[in-house]
Amino acid sequence: MENLWLILSGAPWWVYLLFVYLVTVGVKSIQPRTVPVKRVILLPLLFVTWSFYNLYTRLVLGHMSLLLLWVVFLSIGAYLGIREVRNWKISINRNQHALTIPGNYSTLILILLIFILKFVWGYIYATHEPVSYWIYFWDILTSSLVTGFFVGRAWFFFRRGSCIDG
Repeated sequence: MENLWLILSGAPWWVYLLFVYLVTVGVKSIQPRTVPVKRVILLPLLFVTWSFYNLYTRLVLGHMSLLLLWVVFLSIGAYLGIREVRNWKISINRNQHALTIPGNYSTLILILLIFILKFVWGYIYATHEPVSYWIYFWDILTSSLVTGFFVGRAWFFFRRGSCIDG
């Protein structure tokens, strides 16, 4: 238990601020909510940016094979994200250019999962020198899979809402 406290107390302050923000977003997603169509892409865009930056730092180290891994598992995650939401009852509000999305726990679970994964990978990178290729491999695989899930859901919502404008 003492080691866990040392790990948690060693994280930068902004990590906890980010955690509070992400949990707030996840908790709000438990209830049905009306979201502007354009805002549907914000959280996935944040995670894609985070994931791509992570990938880029590995590519600079010469691990070019991780690019294919990232693309494949981002695609698999996107497919799974679309499959999750394709049967949801989504209402379109043409006046507000918004979608009403049913409440669910999956967003909160995914946010917590990706945060925990990033925290664990960050701890491993900070405490292991040199870092094995296989740690990079599993980091990219898990990060791109969960990020892809968000991307797939957002793409589906955006496509569903795109009929508002045309």
